[in-house]
Amino acid sequence: DWPQLVLGLTFNWGAWMGWAATYGSMDYSIIAPLYLSGVTWTIVYDTIYANQDKKDDAALGLKSTALTFGEDVQQHKLLLHGFAGFTWSQWMLAGYMAQLSPLHAIGVTGAYAHLVWQIQTADLDDPHNLAKRFRSNTITGGLVFSSIMLGNITSPMFPL
Repeated sequence: DWPQLVLGLTFNWGAWMGWAATYGSMDYSIIAPLYLSGVTWTIVYDTIYANQDKKDDAALGLKSTALTFGEDVQQHKLLLHGFAGFTWSQWMLAGYMAQLSPLHAIGVTGAYAHLVWQIQTADLDDPHNLAKRFRSNTITGGLVFSSIMLGNITSPMFPL
């Protein structure tokens, strides 16, 4: 059940490893929300992708989120919006705890807006539409990465 959750939990494990390798310790107040944001972002983008494979998933008995979230498009998208909103809140919390400048908040809000666009414009029965939205997560990732970098570089300019 929920292979998108399992993917998120494993795929984003690098956040813990990267932090420990860089700092030689763990600051859970920063890394936990960063990790959770990765998990929920993965659920969003991989659920969008999984909607291309609903028939195969059903035939295999795989309970992907594309199937679990149901056929009601509004309900399906509402759940995706919930996960996207949680993702944004964790990006914001990680930036706040790391004392990043307001540029981080502006940037991750742009990344969240891009997730909202993906969800709102996703046609859950059009594989080409879904693939385009899935691939556009390179933009989301670029915005998050840039936001962290800019928020860090400019944090002395905006002391909290």
